[in-house]
Amino acid sequence: METLLYNDLEMRCTQSQFSQEVKELVEATEQEFIQHCSALLEEYKPLFSKKNQRISIDVVKTKTDLFQPGYTSYVSINIEPHNEKYNINIALPIWRCERKLLGILVELNIPGSRTTGTLITLKNAQAMFREFIEDNLIKD
Repeated sequence: METLLYNDLEMRCTQSQFSQEVKELVEATEQEFIQHCSALLEEYKPLFSKKNQRISIDVVKTKTDLFQPGYTSYVSINIEPHNEKYNINIALPIWRCERKLLGILVELNIPGSRTTGTLITLKNAQAMFREFIEDNLIKD
């Protein structure tokens, strides 16, 4: 079996590397993100309420089978500023499974296409979450 390309920030693997071990790692990482997002929401929701703003932080999954091309799990942060016309949104991926042919995303299993998965670690995303949230909290 080929070794997974893994470092502190992300893991990449090919379809031949998809296994129960990888599935459990992805599910555990998604669970870590869910817990971290709950903690962030608990910390920042009162601050946003004081400024007449709303914040929501959710983990979203686009499909049920995480090895199916097109499956993406991501953290969605939505901020509704007070007296503003538009909401501020960001979506940060956790796990993405995609099929490509010559670097172009494809839906069908075309001969020569490759299916890969990319997992972002919580360590990589934590600073981005705080920076985005704090940058969009109205200051006094």
